[in-house]
Amino acid sequence: MIESDKIAFREMMMGVGELYSKDITKPLLQIYFGSLVNFSLEQVSNGVSKHAGDPKHGTFMPKPADIIRQIEADKPSTESRAELAWMTIEKKMSSVGAYGSLKLDDLQALAAAQSLGSWRDLCHTDTDKLQWKRKEFIEAYKNFENTPLEALPSHLAGMIEMDRSKKDSKPTFMSDLVNKIGVNK
Repeated sequence: MIESDKIAFREMMMGVGELYSKDITKPLLQIYFGSLVNFSLEQVSNGVSKHAGDPKHGTFMPKPADIIRQIEADKPSTESRAELAWMTIEKKMSSVGAYGSLKLDDLQALAAAQSLGSWRDLCHTDTDKLQWKRKEFIEAYKNFENTPLEALPSHLAGMIEMDRSKKDSKPTFMSDLVNKIGVNK
């Protein structure tokens, strides 16, 4: 939520207070807002609604943790996201192959794949060993869960891209000779 959501948030929490016969004080409102600030107003509102409709817990005033639990109940687990990412990578191994570069929207999946070795090596893994790579991938995926996006790779270079970058960075005989004798100095 952002600062401009405070009025709508206050109104919503006043309604929650009425529903549960609780006084919503300014300090209590600040605690709730501070605890839920990482979620959108819509997410918080949906979380409150789900809590109110929960037959087991909905009879009690929701704590911020109750609302967060309801919000995150819709979110797939890290394990299931890792499984889906692995299926995507297996498809890319066939369609893109070792020669092409791997590009995915899921940077966490790219980092996990990179932790298994190069993209070329992963593509050349024997089929009977892929089940072990899958397990390693899922564990690596979990480990990259809280890594900042800017620290994750944007793609994994395929053989064509690696070959191109080697050629681009490889000095020629003439440029080496010019640098050694200092003709351009």
